[in-house]
Amino acid sequence: MKRWGLVPVVIVLLTLLFSPRTYGSEPWETRPIPLDVESGVICVLDGCMMNLSVCETLAADKLRVVIREKLFKEGFDKEETYAYLAEVYGDKVLAAPPKRGFNWVAWLGPFVATIGGGAFVYLGLEEWVGSSRREEDVAPLDPEDALRLDEELKKYL
Repeated sequence: MKRWGLVPVVIVLLTLLFSPRTYGSEPWETRPIPLDVESGVICVLDGCMMNLSVCETLAADKLRVVIREKLFKEGFDKEETYAYLAEVYGDKVLAAPPKRGFNWVAWLGPFVATIGGGAFVYLGLEEWVGSSRREEDVAPLDPEDALRLDEELKKYL
């Protein structure tokens, strides 16, 4: 009989101990920011220009508060949060510049520079090497020198 009296107590204790916590039950001020959101932002408040996921300054903490407020209090998603931050702090707050306007230079510039530089080097080398191989630039050998060259080659061949 005494064993059955402990069963409800054990069930209640286990329920309290292992009760699933609902997501977001903690206050919005202390929720962790998802890493994919945090790594897409640059700390611009104090001019350190580090990625927010690794920045440890007080300005970074202030920026994290703004992000938490937008994500958890106001219900913004990742893109809406980025749009808000870009509106307030400018595009420099985003780790990857948006693909619009003059920012296309940041996206396409390295590819164009690499292809253009490669073409410049290729054409320059082709002209440099090609100019040294022209037959009209090579003076013919004197018959005496040609004979001496043939004799030397016969020694080694």
